[in-house]
Amino acid sequence: MAQDLSSDEEIEYISSEDEEWIEEEFHDDENIQPNFNEQRNYGSYDDLDQIPHAIPAFRPERPPGAHFPDSVTRQNRRNYLTPLSIFKLFFTEALVEMLCKFTNENAAATGPSKPSMYKNWKDIDVEEFYVFMGLLMYMGLVQVPNFKLYWNGKSLFNGLWARAFMTRFRFQQILCFLKVSNRDTEVATDKLAKVRFLFEFIRRKCMKLYQPSQNISIDERMVRNKGRYAFRQYIRDKPTKWGMKLWVLADSLSGYTYDFDVYLGKIEGNSSTFGLAYDVVMKLVSSLVNQGYRLFFDNFYTSFVLVIDLFKKGIVACGTIISNRKGFPTELKNVKQWEKVSKRGDMRWVRQDQVLAMQWRDNKTVSLVSTMHSANEFNYVNRRTKNNGVFEQLKVKQPQLVGDYNSFMGGVDKSDQLLNKYNMLRKTNKYWKTLFFHFIDIARVNSYILFQDWRKQNPDIEELNRSPYYSQLDFTIELIRELANIDDYDPVPTIEHMRLKTCHSILPAMVASKDRKNCKLCYSHHKIERKTRSMCSACGTFLCFSPERNCLLLYHK
Repeated sequence: MAQDLSSDEEIEYISSEDEEWIEEEFHDDENIQPNFNEQRNYGSYDDLDQIPHAIPAFRPERPPGAHFPDSVTRQNRRNYLTPLSIFKLFFTEALVEMLCKFTNENAAATGPSKPSMYKNWKDIDVEEFYVFMGLLMYMGLVQVPNFKLYWNGKSLFNGLWARAFMTRFRFQQILCFLKVSNRDTEVATDKLAKVRFLFEFIRRKCMKLYQPSQNISIDERMVRNKGRYAFRQYIRDKPTKWGMKLWVLADSLSGYTYDFDVYLGKIEGNSSTFGLAYDVVMKLVSSLVNQGYRLFFDNFYTSFVLVIDLFKKGIVACGTIISNRKGFPTELKNVKQWEKVSKRGDMRWVRQDQVLAMQWRDNKTVSLVSTMHSANEFNYVNRRTKNNGVFEQLKVKQPQLVGDYNSFMGGVDKSDQLLNKYNMLRKTNKYWKTLFFHFIDIARVNSYILFQDWRKQNPDIEELNRSPYYSQLDFTIELIRELANIDDYDPVPTIEHMRLKTCHSILPAMVASKDRKNCKLCYSHHKIERKTRSMCSACGTFLCFSPERNCLLLYHK
C-alpha cells in the first residue's frame, strides 16, 4: 500500500513477509553499486544540482489511452457503444465458449460422483455464462449475509433480483462444476495450473487494450482467501491478512491495471542474483522499455542497482529507500544527528551519476532516490503546527521529488479502491475460483476506464452521451442489466411474479393431484377454505377448476 510521505505515519517500513528476502536485496556487489565518496559533503536547496544525463523523452509505442482491436473507422466506432461491448473485449465470446467447454466436460467427468448437483444438469452455453457473470456482479453490488437469501421468498428479501437471472439450484450447479482450464493439459508442477489459461488471457488483454500515461507505479495487492494452497500468504499488518499476493503495475492517473503477476513463493533457479523485488519490477515493465516512462515504487523494491538498470532501459524511477540499504551514501546515514540541527522542511542530498539520493525533514525524515529529478526543484506546502498551545499554518519547502512521489505512487491504491467498491469475491477454499472472481473484477474496472476514455475520444457519438457524474456504480449497473437482459423498469421478480411468468410462457393446464389443498385464489382473496385436487401444471398452484368457478383463469390473469 502506497503511503503519503507528508503523513505522520512511519514510512521506512519492511512488511513481515519480506523479511526472508532482505539478505538477497541487501547484496553487496561493489562492481555494481555506485561508489559514493565518504568525504563528500551533502548539498541543500541553495546548492546547484546539475543533472549529468538527459531525461528520456516520453515516446510511447501507442498514444496513451484505449486501443481497441479494430482499426478505427467511422463505421466500426459504433461497435463500442455500451458497457457490455467493452467488457466483451476482455471476456470475449471465444473465451467464454472455451470456459463453457471446460465446465461441461468437468460436469460430465465429476457429475456422477455428485448426484445431488448433477441431477437435471444441462450443458451451459455462452449466453447463460454471461448471465452467470452478471449474477456474480449483482451479488457484489447488492450484498446479503447469506447467498441463499437472494432467492428467499419472505419479506425483506422477496424483492431481490437474483431469481430474474436464474434459479438458486442452477447457480449452485454452475458454481459446483465451474472449470476455467483444460483438465487434460494442466501441468502438475504449475501452482497456477487450474487458472493459468484464464490468467494469461486476461493479462494479455489488459496490456493490449490500453497504453498507460507517462506516470506508472508498482505495488502489491492482497486478494482475500483462506483456503489451503502452497502460495497462501499471511501478512499480519495488512487489512487483508490471509490470501494471495499479486504484484501489480497500474497507471497512476486512471488506476488501470496494466499488468499483474501472482506471487508463488521462492522458485529455485528462476530468480536473478539481485533479489525478488528486482525481478518483479523488471518483469512487469518489460513491455514498456525505451519509451520514457516514469516509474514509482516503495522501499521494498528500491535499490540502486534497480534504478540504474531501469535507466539503461529508458525508464526513469523514483522511490523511498531505507537508509541501511547497500550503496546508500554515508553522508546521509547520520539521521538522528541531522534531525537535531534541522527543522521542518529542511532537505539534504547527494548525487552520484544518474542517481539523486535525498532526505527531507517533515514530521519524520524520509529518504528517497530518483533518476528523474533535480535537487533544486521545490514547492511550498502548508503544514499545521502547534506553537505555544495555538495551532497555526506554516509554509514549508517540499522538494519536487517528494511531491511527485506523493502524487504518482498511488496508482495501485487507486486501482484497489475501484476494485474493492463492488468486488464480487465469494467465500471459497479454492484459490482458482477466487482468482476467477478477481479477474472478472479487473475486467469490469478496466472496462469502465476504457469506456470513459472512449467517450472522451468520440464526443460526437450520441449513444455514448452520459451524465457528467457518470460513475463506476452507474457503469456496473448498466453492465449487469445488459448481461442479464433486464430493462430499467421491469417489474420486481417476486416469487408470485416468477410463477406467473412461467405460466404465461407455458400454456397453463389443470392436472389432478393426489393431495387436497385450499384453493390459492379463494383463500387469499376471500378467506374461504375450498379444498381441491386441481393443480396448475406450470406453477404447481392448487386452484378451483369447475364449470361454476374457474380460478385457474382468474389467478393467471
